[in-house]
Amino acid sequence: MSGELLNVSDEGRHAAGAEDLWGESWYLDWAAADAAYGGYVRLGLYPNLDVAWWWIALVGQDRPLVLVTDHDLKCPDGAAALDQTAGDTHMAISWPQPFASFRVVSEATGIVLADPAEAFRGADGESVRVEVDLEWESRAEPFPYAMATRYEISSWVRGTVKIGDEVIAIDCAGQRDHSWGVRDWWLFPWNWTSGHLDDGSYFHAARSIIPNLDVFATGYTIEPSGMLTDVDADVHNFVVTDADALPTSARQRIGSIAFTAEPVGHAPILLVAPDGRETRFPRAMCKYTTDDGRYGTGWTEYNWPPGWPQI
Repeated sequence: MSGELLNVSDEGRHAAGAEDLWGESWYLDWAAADAAYGGYVRLGLYPNLDVAWWWIALVGQDRPLVLVTDHDLKCPDGAAALDQTAGDTHMAISWPQPFASFRVVSEATGIVLADPAEAFRGADGESVRVEVDLEWESRAEPFPYAMATRYEISSWVRGTVKIGDEVIAIDCAGQRDHSWGVRDWWLFPWNWTSGHLDDGSYFHAARSIIPNLDVFATGYTIEPSGMLTDVDADVHNFVVTDADALPTSARQRIGSIAFTAEPVGHAPILLVAPDGRETRFPRAMCKYTTDDGRYGTGWTEYNWPPGWPQI
């Protein structure tokens, strides 16, 4: 896949492959510059299993996790259908201007977790109604992966989030991506990271993290001028995790940007395969401090299938 091969139709759905775990997903996040609020949403489709996953995670440095994980939705019919209402969950995804703007509107019931790690243990929390109405405005050209059918777009996010009776105005940097192909969460571990710095820079990277076996790495940096530079697999990560496999700190380098990541808003999810295997998927809003003195926020995620992380 290359930038020349992207088409405006790629913002929508793609024809499914034959594999059971062929999937398609739209990921969108946001993180306030002071880490007071942040969140992400994800729609994941497994057409051959007739299943759709809808996630909303809302965090803040001094806020409990509010989590929506609905894994019982049916995969929408039709090549373009990305709207669904089932029970008390409603979601609608649209792209008013392909590759330039993207909108998510949703209402669902979530749970409040004072200890985010309880998400791995299937714990129930206090129920709360969640509403999201957000738009992602692109701040750079799409970045297509060379080794996968996927692209990333650094963005600015505006709109509102409502948690119960509390309304939060969103106006901050964020990231969005879209991917399609076989998605086997239970196969190998990886890290994905994106962020925005106080000088206007953006960055993103993803890599597998199997020791001594660098299977995949990619990413980019964006200068305050807007110039995007492919880091050409120059992606490094050393993470420290706690007993629940949540990241507590990380030393990372994405191209020329070396930084420390401090998770301040954990939003993990437990993923169960059709055959019963479990993987822990800790995602976290982070504060970033670069070696040259810049600061920022963003999101990082790790995928820990059975046997990982290795301590």
